[in-house]
Amino acid sequence: MILLVAVLMFGSGYLAFMKLTTTEPEPPKPEVRGIFFYMYEFPERNTPKNLTAFVEKAYNAGFNVILPFVIHAGGLADYRSKVVPNDEAYLGHFPLDVDPLKVVVQEAHRRGIKVWAWAVGFRTSRNVIEEHPDWGIVNDQGIDQSRGSLSASGYYYLSPASPGAREYIKSYIVELVTEYEVDGINLEDDFGFPQGVEADYGPSARTSFEGYLGRKVDRWPDDVVDGGPLRTKFQAWRSYVVTEFLEEIKTSVKAVNPSIVLSADVPRNGQWAMSAMGVDWFEWVKRDLVDVACPMLYHRDGALQFPIVWVKDQTIEMASVVRERSPRVKLMPCVGGAILYTKDMPGWEWVEAVKNAMRGGAKGVLVFADVCVDAARAWGDLEGYLTKE
Repeated sequence: MILLVAVLMFGSGYLAFMKLTTTEPEPPKPEVRGIFFYMYEFPERNTPKNLTAFVEKAYNAGFNVILPFVIHAGGLADYRSKVVPNDEAYLGHFPLDVDPLKVVVQEAHRRGIKVWAWAVGFRTSRNVIEEHPDWGIVNDQGIDQSRGSLSASGYYYLSPASPGAREYIKSYIVELVTEYEVDGINLEDDFGFPQGVEADYGPSARTSFEGYLGRKVDRWPDDVVDGGPLRTKFQAWRSYVVTEFLEEIKTSVKAVNPSIVLSADVPRNGQWAMSAMGVDWFEWVKRDLVDVACPMLYHRDGALQFPIVWVKDQTIEMASVVRERSPRVKLMPCVGGAILYTKDMPGWEWVEAVKNAMRGGAKGVLVFADVCVDAARAWGDLEGYLTKE
């Protein structure tokens, strides 16, 4: 508690002190050194990034995996998908015979860099919901996504229980591994029910839940909302339906190419993730449904800013969780964080975040994200560390 108060009181000055006085041993360099990136000039979704220049920058900085955001937060594809509605304003900047994602893959592979497509899960576009209103989530008041977003952040969400929505998601993930020669799929942390929304109470959810329960529900949704007699079972069903869908995705991906890496970005707090999103990632690891678990260990996150050693402590805890459940799944934490909190994070602190994840027992580290590193002017520090023999 005293340490936390010190951080909150003294902020970056305290963190600088931690840098100067650390006696931690030098950890091994991460074997997997990944960086997330936006294919557009964030936050301007319509303006393409110079993709070749970015790949060259990542290569020079010592990264060997890049994770392009292929379907942006509005649910539109920044590649020439035959499944997902395309962002025509973005793609209109390219000749018709040029696909930005194919450019990224070609340029990366030419430099020995692997590409893990960073793909959304249940977040989608208004176009999809308007065409398939039965795919959207429904809240406890019976309001569905076709009448507007239920999410405070303004996003539209598909129902994890909708057969049509599930087939849609699987089809674009299969498209990515079939048509684009990507080396992996990284599932965005929206893979589950949307946090902060009381859902899902639509017809698909009811049918699925009653099948899970083995009987009809007399009063829907009253019996399953907060305080209802079936609430606990309903919460367990939410985790069940998300986990079973992840198994379907794994089966579909591995059927195309068994060597494709399937990774998932997950909250570090497993109990919260289950309650808020139906995300039981501990069970995912236990059942080997992912190859890589990527807990988001952002030591600068909102009002709380933890000392850099927090990354190591959390990695130790997460490594124990993974090790107890599966000898096969690798732990690769995400470090960095939202640009709002990392834009002034000095370069040494980015490096120390990577080092502390490795000190905690990580098998690799994913840095979030290119725009944050840009804003912090931290590329040189990361390059100095990752490329130094």
